[in-house]
Amino acid sequence: MKNFVLISFICLSYSLFAQKIITKKIVSQEFNRDRIAKIYVPEEHETDTIRKYPVAIVLDDDYLFDIYVGNSKIYANADLTPKQIVVGLDVDSRFNQDVSIVKKSGNLTTVSKKFYNYIKKELIPYLEANYKTSPYFTIVGDRDAGNFLLHFLKEQNPIFNSYVSISPKLSPQTLRLVSNFDLKRLDEIDNQFYLYVSSNPYEKQERKELHQQLKKGLEELGTEKLHIAFNDFKGEANKPTALVKALPDAFTNIFELYPRISKEEYDEKIKDLDPLEAIKYLESKYLEIEYLYGTNLNVRFQDIYAIEGIVIDKLDGDYLRVLGDFVMIKHPKSHLGEYYVGKYHELGKDYEKALFYYKEAYGKMELSDKNTEAFYENIIRVEEALKSMPKEQPLDELPLEDEEENNDEEEEENSDDNEDDDK
Repeated sequence: MKNFVLISFICLSYSLFAQKIITKKIVSQEFNRDRIAKIYVPEEHETDTIRKYPVAIVLDDDYLFDIYVGNSKIYANADLTPKQIVVGLDVDSRFNQDVSIVKKSGNLTTVSKKFYNYIKKELIPYLEANYKTSPYFTIVGDRDAGNFLLHFLKEQNPIFNSYVSISPKLSPQTLRLVSNFDLKRLDEIDNQFYLYVSSNPYEKQERKELHQQLKKGLEELGTEKLHIAFNDFKGEANKPTALVKALPDAFTNIFELYPRISKEEYDEKIKDLDPLEAIKYLESKYLEIEYLYGTNLNVRFQDIYAIEGIVIDKLDGDYLRVLGDFVMIKHPKSHLGEYYVGKYHELGKDYEKALFYYKEAYGKMELSDKNTEAFYENIIRVEEALKSMPKEQPLDELPLEDEEENNDEEEEENSDDNEDDDK
């Protein structure tokens, strides 16, 4: 009972997040009637002229839609995912005809083929024409809808980047179809794809075995561009708990490139790089984020600090100038780029240039910045280093007697030349 109350409270809280939701009637030639869609649009959509938003199509306009919207806002506010446009579809809830499967073959029924084509040929073009969408599309469904959405994996030119199938009602026929989709072809496409499948401990034994077969078969493919994740939530108390926890778990997988550099990412991919490789890794990470999610996200300062130690400590700080130039391009109003260039010159004992860049950096800092006093120590330190440097001795002027000797020598040479001319 306590778990049920907790889950109800969580769902209600998520529902309260689902503000600015628009209900749209979308004309469908496939069904020869209007189809209803609930659309959640982030607040900045109307005012931000640059940003584009990944789209999640949820095969439910009720509880699953509300949970997804709630999670999308929580994760975006924590800077773990980009902000998303979320679309909830009015899937036929009586007999699930929109997402129905022919039992004997595993193929789509006549109605579900129409629904499939409606999503592909009508809904997605409508969203792209009317909203600031990025190319990154996700499709989400549970139970029958979780089974239905797997059919989109067969598209030769993929429509979706990520597929979230929660406790799908798998059948042997579904497994057979998925095995014939030639998922290895995705490795030849310049993109990244994600398949997340969850189950719960309360499935029938037959279905549990089918989940394991699907997991084994997909993992044995060894695809590089299709990233596969399974979670069976064995320790959960009931089905609703597994459902509520599935979406946050899915977010971690389908948006794995987006968050700032974690300790795990640093330890596995960055710490052993040389400075130039670390800078290139950081640049590549953000280019990939922009390319994949369509999100023009500037390089986070936390990620710059993550590689700072490598650049300063390795190879005598020789690449601090490169890091400084990189930061000045990405964050021209920040003092950090000039600081790195100043540090580069200080390590090279070029104190005049170091002082120049430190002063430039200090001039960009707000007086209210609590770090200004500490930063000014850089300027004091370099000024002291300049004072303690041995001054270059100016060249002494030649003594007068030396000049006279030189003049006498020149006169003698000129006299000799004249005598030669007379001869």
